[in-house]
Amino acid sequence: MPVLLNRLVDEAASRDPGAPAIRCDGDTLTYEQLARRANGLARVLLETGLSRGDRVAVWLGKGLDVPVSFYGALAAGATLVPIDPKSPVDQAVRIMRATGATHLISEPDRRAAVSRALADCPDVAQVIGLAGDEATPVPCVTWETVLEQASDRPPDVQVLDLDPAYILHTSGSTGLPKLILHTHYGAMSFVDWAASTYALRSDDRLTNHSSHHTCFATFDYYAAARAGATTVILTPAVLMMPGSLSAVLEREQVSVWYSVPAALVQLSLRGDLEARNLRALRWVLFAGETFPGKHLRRIRQQLPGARLSHVYGSTEVNVCTYFHLPETGDPVGPLPIGKACATTRTLVADAALHPVPDGEVGELFVRGSTVMAGYWGDPERNREVLVRRPAGGGLDEVYFRTGDRARVLADGNLAFVARADRQVKVRGHRVELEEVEAALLSLAAVEEAAVFTVPDGEGSSALRAAVVVGGDAPPAVRDMLADLRRSLPPYALPSDIAAVNALPRTPTGKVDVRALAGQLIEGKTRDGD
Repeated sequence: MPVLLNRLVDEAASRDPGAPAIRCDGDTLTYEQLARRANGLARVLLETGLSRGDRVAVWLGKGLDVPVSFYGALAAGATLVPIDPKSPVDQAVRIMRATGATHLISEPDRRAAVSRALADCPDVAQVIGLAGDEATPVPCVTWETVLEQASDRPPDVQVLDLDPAYILHTSGSTGLPKLILHTHYGAMSFVDWAASTYALRSDDRLTNHSSHHTCFATFDYYAAARAGATTVILTPAVLMMPGSLSAVLEREQVSVWYSVPAALVQLSLRGDLEARNLRALRWVLFAGETFPGKHLRRIRQQLPGARLSHVYGSTEVNVCTYFHLPETGDPVGPLPIGKACATTRTLVADAALHPVPDGEVGELFVRGSTVMAGYWGDPERNREVLVRRPAGGGLDEVYFRTGDRARVLADGNLAFVARADRQVKVRGHRVELEEVEAALLSLAAVEEAAVFTVPDGEGSSALRAAVVVGGDAPPAVRDMLADLRRSLPPYALPSDIAAVNALPRTPTGKVDVRALAGQLIEGKTRDGD
């Protein structure tokens, strides 16, 4: 039987029990310790009534208890439901109620929030990580009790490859989270591909930069365990200061990095990389948004020994294409998103799923083993995005509709054009918001940029922009607009450019446009003119 997520740590522990599995703020869990704790947690869950497939919610801040919770829940045959550590109580309640979570793993620092959440989550029958009190209406088991159950022997639970492994959540357009279900087979398809493609080794040290409720964690934790490598958890305190982050990369001798480009931009600009010994860093992976060319050129100069790889995909498909940057020379123009992984097939097509000619723009569809099983409890949305295409012989192929517009280049690589929902009409003209952002980023002083639409009061839309600028004397708005007129048509010019200290980010590091719009309305900007 192939190894699935529930046995990854036990397999690694059997090969090298003393190897470091997790590092966090100077503390270490070896693979033997991680396996023993995870098996103990699995036994506690099973003893308190958990059945195969039951949902176990994990609401924890970053730390050593996170991988123990993940592997313990999976070893018990449960479906893992990681919750964003920053989620307010109402959001956590919506996720637990929607998934029907029967168990919750949390921590004493969240006691008040957990008590409020449980009042609205009748399905939760057990809380792990807290001592019981009058405010917690269900039985509780402390972490001390879990550690007492630590065991070398995993529980005898049969897990099949098509069993649900985890449910991830991302923000939806209505404000309600999208709940994305992946199976063990889908997760392991990605894990095996990633471990092979990036030649992960037992002496590698990977970062866990993004929040553990995102698809980045599939690489950070599971691909690392597949290779018997070490995952270095980067805590919020470290991530707040680029200088502190680069110091951790040096001290921990990190060899593989994976994040959104924005995190690398901050490291490049403010991380004092030239003063660090980062020769151990051999692979830098980035995904999730466009990497501005000027920042990419700088990071290549600062990390000359690292290979760079652009990976593309959403939480629904994890990674479906990849592009290794050439080891010498800088790519001309925007980076391609590359070619399909061995686990996927891509199709650039029109609305009827007819392929468009190479070079023409169409919507990108993806099929393959890493595509999600579906949105949990949302059959209508599944019908919208999981579309069937005749494959001949009376068979159909199921494709995921990405909502991204792309085209096939002459060399066979795919080029991302824009999000379908980020093409807007301004006074009758079609405008790609990514194109306006790219024009802003081409200005020497602009470090980051975001563009969104606002009603113009005349039944149409206007563009508004926010930028983070560097230097002691930032350019005036009128000067930036004058420069933009050289590259953009009049209808694509922002009606206003606000200079801000920082762009708000989602847990994965992408720009939080909704929060940014609210920020600008409230006037929380830096004087840019």
